[in-house]
Amino acid sequence: MLNETEKNNFLKELFHEKELLQEISTCPVVDLDENYFLLKEGEYVSALPIVIEGSIKVIRTDETGKEILMYFIEKGESCALSISACLTNSRSKALAQVDEKTTAIIISDEKLKKWIEKYNSFKTYIFKLYHNRFTELINVFEAIAFKNIDTRLIEKLKEKMTHQNTDLIYITHQQLANEIGTAREVVSRLLKQLERQGKIQSLRGKIKILRLM
Repeated sequence: MLNETEKNNFLKELFHEKELLQEISTCPVVDLDENYFLLKEGEYVSALPIVIEGSIKVIRTDETGKEILMYFIEKGESCALSISACLTNSRSKALAQVDEKTTAIIISDEKLKKWIEKYNSFKTYIFKLYHNRFTELINVFEAIAFKNIDTRLIEKLKEKMTHQNTDLIYITHQQLANEIGTAREVVSRLLKQLERQGKIQSLRGKIKILRLM
């Protein structure tokens, strides 16, 4: 669990109004285990996380259960879709699931609405969050519309390797398929091709990166 000094230092990196820092420092800090569902599709949003450590993935599903990754919520970030649902009193259009063990500050919907009106740094934080998420969603759209599956898979593996700072990526074929918006069978076939080319080693529940150009 985060100590008080670490929490205050983290908050000062995001917000500058003294009164806001005092208010937000009273919000609960929680530790969330991997795979925990923070929010499910169709639910009303009553609280929002600001991630201190770890990451949360935001996923959209269709009526058949097929998933596509929309974005990750990482250190210093919150969920733009949840904020939108909260402000409009509408149901969530995506689910939020803990990707890796996460520590987060939890803000109630009442505080969110109050702080957006009252504090400039909080309002700026929300606008920057929307901007970043909008940019990410455009990138997802462009990748699906203009890049072939092979390229998207290699780019995703490189992204994972950089993000996790290791050449051994713990991920299943189904999870990879969800993240690039295709079928598991397609990912499995492409990974076999990369393995034959000596670029990866596909192991159970993980992928060893050997060389990716």
